[in-house]
Amino acid sequence: MYHSKKPLDARLRAAADMALEMLRGIEHPQAADIGCDHGFTTAYLLRQRPDLRMVAGDISEASLAKARILLSQTGMERQVATICGDGLEVLRDQPPMDVIIIAGMGGRTILEILERGQAFIGQAGLILQPNTEIPALREGLCRLGIGIRREAFPEAGGRQYVVLLAEKDAPILDTPAGFRLGTAVRGIEGMGQRKYLMSIRDQLVKKTEKLSAAATARTKAQLAEALDELRELSELLGDLDGSL
Repeated sequence: MYHSKKPLDARLRAAADMALEMLRGIEHPQAADIGCDHGFTTAYLLRQRPDLRMVAGDISEASLAKARILLSQTGMERQVATICGDGLEVLRDQPPMDVIIIAGMGGRTILEILERGQAFIGQAGLILQPNTEIPALREGLCRLGIGIRREAFPEAGGRQYVVLLAEKDAPILDTPAGFRLGTAVRGIEGMGQRKYLMSIRDQLVKKTEKLSAAATARTKAQLAEALDELRELSELLGDLDGSL
């Protein structure tokens, strides 16, 4: 049995709290949870903002059925439109959104949803939580003319995640370094971001060690690229070590 007060993990909590921050000061706010799964994030947001109206969309009718059961426990199910559909298409007949949340998918999948549903984004703030392919998502946002205002770095299940707050009027990351490292290229903020960057550095170290053991022209080119990225990241972390 699903319970509407089940706590969110740190990953979804970070996305939800970022959404609440975006909604602060807005009267009668509208928000969408795209790929809502069983509705835990939607239920959490409704508890925090009783005046909130939401669209909970998912491509799976089975997941939506579970979300409806969960949301009925909040007593605010009339404030939620649960719609089965593909991506942002569920917003077709809805009012403009103030915030759109897309969490728990691969970065390229999130990007495809945004590309197909550009007409439904409007001026909404986008709370995006990719599980993989984060540089590809950042690069795709650049192509769409959408900037990244800030990033958060929650830990859940022994893994560190990235949550992006993206908006059309936010500064656009438009360099390869920005795609790889995110908002850190503007200046690193906090120990969460430091830990995230250090994990990327550790991955690059392992990659260079593996490539160094090979002896083909292709791996040599890949090694040179990886070493450049590692130097770039090490310099960035070196600046951080002197500032925190």
